[in-house]
Amino acid sequence: MEFLARIPFRIAWLGITACSIFLFVLTAAYFSFCSDCNFLLEKQDVVFNPFWRTAFYIHIGGGMLALLIGPFQFVPKLRKHFMQLHRAAGKVYLGAILFIAAPSGLFMAFYAEGGPIGVVGFTIMAVVWLLTTWMAYEAIRKRDIQAHRAWMVRSFAMTFAAVTLRLYVPIASDVLHWDLDLVETSSAWVSWLPNLLVGELLIRFASKKL
Repeated sequence: MEFLARIPFRIAWLGITACSIFLFVLTAAYFSFCSDCNFLLEKQDVVFNPFWRTAFYIHIGGGMLALLIGPFQFVPKLRKHFMQLHRAAGKVYLGAILFIAAPSGLFMAFYAEGGPIGVVGFTIMAVVWLLTTWMAYEAIRKRDIQAHRAWMVRSFAMTFAAVTLRLYVPIASDVLHWDLDLVETSSAWVSWLPNLLVGELLIRFASKKL
C-alpha cells in the first residue's frame, strides 16, 4: 500500500526531473551554439550593459546548476545509500543559489520587464529564493532534518520557477494570445507563486513522503 501511495509522487518527480533536465540541456545547447549573443531582443536597452550581461550569465549558470541537482536531493534511496553524495550535492546546490543565482537574479530584477509590478515581483522572488535556501542550510546545520526538508521543498519550488516561467510565457502569449504587457507583468508572479503554494501543500499534507 505504501508503494501505491507513492506512485503519484513518483510520477510528479519524473515530470519535474524531466522538465529540469530538458531546460538544462536546452539552455546549455543554446548558449554553446549561439554565435550572436545579442539575442535578447526585448533587452536591447541593457544587453550591452556589462554589469547586466555579466549578471545574466552568472544567473543562468547558477540557476541551471541548482535546477539540475535539486530533484535528486528528494530521492529517499539516494539519501539513504549515498549520504556523502547527497551532502556534497546539497552544498553545491546551496552555493549555486546563495552565492551565484539568487544575488545576480536580485540585481537583474531591477531591470525586469513589466514595469514596477514586474520589478517588485522578480525582486520578491529573488529574496524569497535566498531566504528559503538559507533557512534550509540553517536547519541542516542544526540537525533539524524535518525543517531542512521543508525548506528545501520551498527552495526548489523557487528554483523550478525557471521552468514555470518558460512554460507560462509561450502558453499565455502564443496559445492564449494574451496582451504582451499583461504576460510580462504577470510572469513576475505566476512564475513562482503557484510553485510555492504547491510546495506548501506538500509540506502540510505529504511531508512523510518527501
